[in-house]
Amino acid sequence: MDKNNNKVIISGAGPVGLTAALLLLKKGIPVTLIDSYTDVPTDPRASTFHPPTMELLEKIDVTNEMLEKGLVVDRWQYRDRKEGVIAEFNLNLLSEITKYPFRLHFEQHKYAQMLLNRVLKFDICKVIRNSTVLKTSQNENGVFVEYKENNSEIKIIKGSYLIGSDGGKSIVRQNLGVSFNGLTFEERFLVLTTSFDFKPYGFSGTCYISDPEEWCSIFNVPADGPPGHWRLVFPESSKRSQNEIFNDAECQKRIQDFFPHPKSELYDIIHKNIYNVHQRIAGKFRVGRIFLCGDAAHINNPLGGMGLNFGIHDAINIAEKIYLVCTDQSTENIFDRYDRQRRTVAEEYLLTQTAQNKRDLEEKKSDERIKRHKYLNKISTDKESSKSYLMKTAMFESTKRANEIL
Repeated sequence: MDKNNNKVIISGAGPVGLTAALLLLKKGIPVTLIDSYTDVPTDPRASTFHPPTMELLEKIDVTNEMLEKGLVVDRWQYRDRKEGVIAEFNLNLLSEITKYPFRLHFEQHKYAQMLLNRVLKFDICKVIRNSTVLKTSQNENGVFVEYKENNSEIKIIKGSYLIGSDGGKSIVRQNLGVSFNGLTFEERFLVLTTSFDFKPYGFSGTCYISDPEEWCSIFNVPADGPPGHWRLVFPESSKRSQNEIFNDAECQKRIQDFFPHPKSELYDIIHKNIYNVHQRIAGKFRVGRIFLCGDAAHINNPLGGMGLNFGIHDAINIAEKIYLVCTDQSTENIFDRYDRQRRTVAEEYLLTQTAQNKRDLEEKKSDERIKRHKYLNKISTDKESSKSYLMKTAMFESTKRANEIL
């Protein structure tokens, strides 16, 4: 194989880009990664890995390390802020169909750092950091990426294919002129992280708490070891500045109003974050020799923990197809299947399910809330109904749907 003519360039060395890179490298395909960071960002981002994702990640031999360092969550709860637990779902019901009948909580930055450590060991891999991609183009023979490294002169690199995994503001997508239709919610999401352990008080590792005025989502992450940290997500509908929202007394009140500290103490709030929330999808995931993955292709609200998983599924899907084409086991027509598979499930499952999750939590009509709560309670107490529901929320349905698309 001519290494120079089969090089894959990946714009974005986050978890999605690194997943694609590691799979390609393991198959002997040279990779160049370009990213603006000097070191992997460690701010709180995604942390949930669903069962089908763990199965896919066996292809790059990382699941054992993830299990050693991650946090297994085999139950999740749907709660009402005033009434408490409405329904609890036990993922162990899926043990007959998967060896991973749980959600694994493992912070995104740890996953990315783990993969970066591995790709750096390949002599056919180059990682260009502290660099900004400026322009991308292609012709029938290859792709061209123009970038500025460490604020120095502009450089150009040529490859056979380009994967754009460079986030929601993707330069690769913008250069292609591909649409990114959808919406941005008026409200933002406020994330508060505390070292307080909610588990002894009946909270499962993942909880969705509905309320017509202020819903909440809470989940446990490994941090530096047991009991880990807990992240609480609240809606923020005001137009106030970050400094106002991050006021210590107000953040303290948000948590205390949700769950008064059992010892009447102040919560130790170790991190605060506020971010805009979108539901958008690219009009195309493939244009010639250039492909979009992860947030560059689709962005969604985080309720349900699906965004990172869908991005990893994108990465593995396109990496396998690039390998088949590079080794003459398939023609480039297979790349159209990537678009059909991944864009279809992003529309039918990712955007649809996450939007529904948000509507359920914030529903203001009491009759609709009662109806939804009764439904969830009923299916959670019936083994077959619960199993069917988990097949959808744990991403087995979307994985099956993608595989069926030719």
